[in-house]
This record gives sequence, structure tokens and C-alpha cells, in this order.
Amino acid sequence: MTDRLEAVEGNLLVLRQAVEVLNRMDDTTYAAAGADPGISAVGVHFRHVFDHYRAFLMGLAADEIDYDARDRQVPLERDRALAIATALGYCTDLERLPAALGSRPVRVTLRSVASEDGAPDWSQSTLKRELQFLVSHTVHHYALIKELLRRSGFQTGDEFGVAPSTIAATRRDVACAR
Repeated sequence: MTDRLEAVEGNLLVLRQAVEVLNRMDDTTYAAAGADPGISAVGVHFRHVFDHYRAFLMGLAADEIDYDARDRQVPLERDRALAIATALGYCTDLERLPAALGSRPVRVTLRSVASEDGAPDWSQSTLKRELQFLVSHTVHHYALIKELLRRSGFQTGDEFGVAPSTIAATRRDVACAR
């Protein structure tokens, strides 16, 4: 039994999915698959996802998470080994979050419109809610990544890009049908 939030477990599941897929992928596919005009390559999507985890983890110290204060690290978009190490590092960081922190209040900003003065538009949330957001955001991008990779002939597996709750429900349905 674990003393982790369900939302942490969901994030660990999706981050480990990334590691599994990235370990099977070659460097060229990571850096270039899907890179057509107006379409971000697979590596750009992974970088974007990891930027959100970084913003979350960096914001814990001040209880302020600014999802727009991201590095948008260009090397992470091209370096598959760095992406694997990043995902594994975030797993380690998330594994250390005790369930008791779930209700901890945080201020969050994610600009939905670029204001003229560039000031963040803060709102109230909790760590648990932000962890839930991260799973949803990650799954959304994984679904895009899955399609880009499918078009390149790379198969991610059925559960990649599918919400952990959907995976669990499907497994329950299959078990009930037996």
C-alpha cells in the first residue's frame, strides 16, 4: 500500500508510459516525426508536456505554479535520452509527494489570453487538482503524439494516449466479462 495520492499515481503511470515509448523509439523519430509546416514534431510535444511538470515542481516551494514560466528547452525537443532522463527524474520527484499535501492550496496561472501588460492571472487551486490537470494535459498530448507516430509507422501501444481512468475502467469491464 502506498501513501501517495491517486493523482500522483496517475502521473507516474503516464510518465512511465513515456519512458517505455521513448526507449523503443529511435532518435530521428523523436526529433522529426510529424514535423510538417504548422505541426510540431513528437519531441516538441514531449518537451511541452515535461515543461508543465517542471513548472509544477518548481512552483511547489512558493505555492505558486506558473505554467507559462517555462524554459521551452530546445535541447529537450531533440534529445531523446534527455527526455527519458527528464521523465524518470519527474517520477522520482512525484514519488516523494506525500498524500497529505494534496489539499495544500496553491496559486496557479496559465494565460488563456495574452494581456497587454503581461501580468499573470492567478487563481486558487490545490496540489491535488494540479496533479489531476497534469494527467489530463499529458494524456491529451500523448494522443497527439500517438497519431504523429502512427503516421510515421511507429506503434505506441493501445494504452498510450488513453486516460488512466479509461484504462482502469476497460480492465474492470474485461474482468467482469470473464
